Amino acid sequence: MPTLSSAGIGSGLDVASIIDGLMAVERRPLQIIAGKQQLYTTQISAYGELIAGISSFQASMEDLNSVTALDKFKTSSTNSELINITSTDNPDFGNFDVEVIRLAEFHKMASNEILSTDTFGGTAGDSLTIQVGSDIADIITVDLSTSQTLTEIRDAINDDENNPGVRAALVNGDNDLQKLILTSDDIGSVNALTLSYGGTINSATLGLQTLNDIGGDTSLLDSEFIIDGFVITRFKNTISDVISGVTFELNSAEVGTTSTLSITRDTGGTEAEVRSFATAYNTLISSIQSQRSGALGTDNILLSIETQVKNILNSSVSTSSLSTLTDIGLSIDKDGVMSLDSETLTTALETGYSNVALLFSAEDDGFANRLSTLADNWVGSNGFISTRTEGLNLRIDALSDRQLSIERNLLLVEARYRAQFSALDILVSQFQSTSQFLTSQLAQLPNLRLNNQ
Repeated sequence: MPTLSSAGIGSGLDVASIIDGLMAVERRPLQIIAGKQQLYTTQISAYGELIAGISSFQASMEDLNSVTALDKFKTSSTNSELINITSTDNPDFGNFDVEVIRLAEFHKMASNEILSTDTFGGTAGDSLTIQVGSDIADIITVDLSTSQTLTEIRDAINDDENNPGVRAALVNGDNDLQKLILTSDDIGSVNALTLSYGGTINSATLGLQTLNDIGGDTSLLDSEFIIDGFVITRFKNTISDVISGVTFELNSAEVGTTSTLSITRDTGGTEAEVRSFATAYNTLISSIQSQRSGALGTDNILLSIETQVKNILNSSVSTSSLSTLTDIGLSIDKDGVMSLDSETLTTALETGYSNVALLFSAEDDGFANRLSTLADNWVGSNGFISTRTEGLNLRIDALSDRQLSIERNLLLVEARYRAQFSALDILVSQFQSTSQFLTSQLAQLPNLRLNNQ
């Protein structure tokens, strides 16, 4: 049976157009799948924006979810070159006059000027021992039974893995002379260096002497300052145990000069924290309202979130003398916008900052505490928005698998159509050939009849 190289040539049918039309019908399920994928993708994007808004809201709630969240303070120093406050934690308030008499120092010792080639020791039992502080366990001993130069003594001290807190250095002068410098790792008398010797080595061997101007009194390595007439010494310059809740740094000493440290409440900072609650709420509601005109417009999740938030805001707190948000000046107007009345907040703060803080942070009861927990129920790893997003992603994956399956099947369908129409084309061609033959034979019948007459 003859075959045709191009479908439709034998029959005259527009086979290509017929097959394209049939395949367009077959591909309609792919269009439906693509539409669903686009819908789910748009919803996932919308949920992502909603999650971002809720996460920002939750972060704001976490900032308020502490009894110390509203503890904002102002600190100042009249002479920060001498002393400045570095941190506060529930501090005592007031103005404190401070005179810095002396800063705590590193204990430093220096040897005589010694030739770099000179060696020390060489006799069994010769040694140099350095003790750091008062603990006899904090020692390092340099074995000088084999004679050593200053360079070798320095290296022996610095390379000892059990070094208790002393560093050695060399200062090179003229005529190949050197000095060995010993310095404690930390400041104050608790880190003062004490030397002892063994064998033929003694204090005159190296001539190590204290460089600090303390006249042999290591207690003068400590800082000394006067606060409101109270003379105080410490073995450091960062002071955190003198004014309760205040850490200050001694930067320089200047006898006779008094600096004033001031610690007061920062009511503006506290108000800003409370106002941040209103801002976070307004931002969340605005985000929800913007989603209503988008892909989540018919999703009841938006109404559910808004309702749950408002239910909490309209409730009361039982663990504070203040029970509602209106007690501190927070209210929602007819347009749904929350605002803060500063005068009402100031009045509330006069009852105690902790009362206002507990209104937000009381465990299982405070507004920020409950709203943060509520937000976690929405966007946490097992939150219902996160779960819904995960479900949509699974649907998209399933649709993609279905799409691949349909596309593979369409290849087979198209091949079947082409085979069927090719066979039809051949058959029609054969019928046409037969028709032409019969037509030709029938056309000759009148001639045959005339010849027979």
